[in-house]
Amino acid sequence: MELKRETSSAPSISEWISKNRDFVPKALNWVYGWFTENRHAPYGLAVMRMASGLFILGWLIANIPVAAKIWGPGSEYLEPYRSVLGYQWPLDILRDAGLGFFVFWYVMAIVLAIAFVVGWQTRFVTPLFFIFYTAINAQNTPVSDGGNYFIRIMLIYLIFADLSKHWSVDSWLRKRAGKTKKEFEAVTVLHNLALCLVVAQLCIVYLEAGLYKVQGTLWQNGTAMYYPVSSEAYGVFPWLSDLITTNSWIVALITYVTVLAQIAFPFMLFHKISRRIALITILGMHIGIAVVMGLPFFSGIMASADAVLVSSATWLTIQRWFSALWRGRFRAKKPSLTVSEQNEVGVGSGEKVSSNA
Repeated sequence: MELKRETSSAPSISEWISKNRDFVPKALNWVYGWFTENRHAPYGLAVMRMASGLFILGWLIANIPVAAKIWGPGSEYLEPYRSVLGYQWPLDILRDAGLGFFVFWYVMAIVLAIAFVVGWQTRFVTPLFFIFYTAINAQNTPVSDGGNYFIRIMLIYLIFADLSKHWSVDSWLRKRAGKTKKEFEAVTVLHNLALCLVVAQLCIVYLEAGLYKVQGTLWQNGTAMYYPVSSEAYGVFPWLSDLITTNSWIVALITYVTVLAQIAFPFMLFHKISRRIALITILGMHIGIAVVMGLPFFSGIMASADAVLVSSATWLTIQRWFSALWRGRFRAKKPSLTVSEQNEVGVGSGEKVSSNA
């Protein structure tokens, strides 16, 4: 009896190419459509605008008492250091400025921060805000932290994005006037390109920070977080620092989760489930840095940029939740009138109101 042998053809590259000849054209068409058809993450960028603007505004207001000494004429001793930084006009406009001009510049930065937060004329306000804010920081970069550097880079990208499509004074004025905003294809491409640069910058920052940490011995043995948390320079709440550092398991868990979350962040963005896990983990890390280590500005700026990775559907769900909460708690309720008040209303309006009503 002769056995029949079933021949199975091994997969080959040439066969796959012949079956997927239109892969490259389809991919190029998809990329072209993604960049030209819609302006992506409009709600996330609006949240980033409001959140980052509020943190910068708070930073400017909180430093008003010492601003002239740190960035104004009182920082003249930093001139040799500033001369090698390479800042050009207009970012070095405060180098030789007097007190009056510095105060004017600082007040204008606060005004622009407010306009940026509320979303008024963002196409013109955003580049001006970048210039005014960066010029102040350029006066004394050693006192800046990672949040200052990060948001200055982000503001360059945001100049080309449509930040006022939603949740802004500009959108409110357009709706009130019954106007529809014309979306030109070139502007849409710039908007989406700016969004890609924001996400890329986030991924680079997290990945680089994680790879830098994992090379250290303290991060490898799980004890790195013990030292900044227990340090007097960072610890805001000593009781909370003691609560964390007294348990070696908690210290090791925070240390390893921090490194893993930062290194894995760029790779977890490709699926919606893993992206949510990454965003929640990173948000928890930033909250911990803000509360335990006393760095709210840095954490807030970084978390505000993470907002662009949250889907518009999620932001709309949050908006509806807040709207329902607002209507349920702050909705004006008409108080019931007493008999005497009803009689007064009836007499004043010419209507007869029964005393038994």
